[in-house]
Amino acid sequence: MRKYLGVGSMLLLLMLLLFQGKAFSADAAVAAKIGDHKITVSDFNRIIGYLDSDRQKALEKNPQLKENFLRQIAQSMAIARLAKEKGFDKKPDVKEQMELFSDNFLANEFLKREVAQKVTIPEDEMKSYYDKNIDEFKTPEMVRARHILVKVTPSATEEDKKKAKEKAEEILGKIKNGEDFIKLATDLSDDSGSKIKGGDLGFFSRGKMVKPFEDAAFSLKPGEVSGIVETQFGFHIIKVEEKKDPSVEPFDKVKDRINQKLLQERIKSKVTDFIENAMKEEKVEIYPEAFTGGKK
Repeated sequence: MRKYLGVGSMLLLLMLLLFQGKAFSADAAVAAKIGDHKITVSDFNRIIGYLDSDRQKALEKNPQLKENFLRQIAQSMAIARLAKEKGFDKKPDVKEQMELFSDNFLANEFLKREVAQKVTIPEDEMKSYYDKNIDEFKTPEMVRARHILVKVTPSATEEDKKKAKEKAEEILGKIKNGEDFIKLATDLSDDSGSKIKGGDLGFFSRGKMVKPFEDAAFSLKPGEVSGIVETQFGFHIIKVEEKKDPSVEPFDKVKDRINQKLLQERIKSKVTDFIENAMKEEKVEIYPEAFTGGKK
C-alpha cells in the first residue's frame, strides 16, 4: 500500500508547492522563521497531519523528533529560497523534474483519498474470513520455562563432558536442597541470553527448541524441575513455570487484525483496477520497443 499512499518523500515538495510565494498562517505562535516567512504551530500541525498515522504518533510522543522534523522543513525551505534567488527553479531540466514529482504526488494523493480511504470491510465479511480460516487463529500448546545451562563445546573431550555433567549435577543438588532456581541460573548458567532473566526462556511451542529439551519441558508440570537434560549445547536443568493448553483466539480479539489484512488486499485490488481503468480512459499507450529500436 505504501507504494501508492506514501507521502513522506513528497511532503517537502508539497509544502513548497502549497506555500510558494505565500506567507504562512499568522494566527498562532511562531515555530520557525525563514526570512520573512513564518511557520506557525498551526501550520506545523497541519503539515504533520499529512503524514501517515504511525509517523504522526511517533512525532507526538517524541519532542526531539518533532524538533528535527521542523528543522528539516526549515532547512529545505531555506535552501529552496536560495535556489530560487539563483533562478535554479527556472532551469528546464529542474522544472521538468518538479512537474514529474508534482504529478506523482498528485496521483498518489488522489488514489489515497478517492480509492483507498473509501474502502471498508463489513464485519460479516471479517467473521466469514475468521470462520473459513480458523486454523490461522489456533494457538498451540505452549510452555514457559527457565533453564540452567552448563555448556559443552563441540570440541570438548570426554573428560570435559564428564566435568560439565558433574557441575550440572552439583547445581541440581542445590536446587533439590531448596536453593533458589532463579539465583542459581543468574549466577551459574552459561546461557548468556537467558541468565540475566534468571534463566527465563519465555513461552514457546513445540518445534522451537531442540528435541531433548522440548520433550523434557513439555513433560513437566508447572513448578517441576527436570533432571539433567543433555543436548548438543551441553547439560540443562529445566524448570517449568506455566503451561497453556491449545486454544483458538476469539473473533473479537483478532477482528482488527483480520480487518487490516482484508483492507490491504481490497485496497491493492481497487487501486490496481482504478489504475488500469484510468490508463484506458486516458488512452495511454506504451511502446517498450522504442528503447531497442524495434517496431510495434
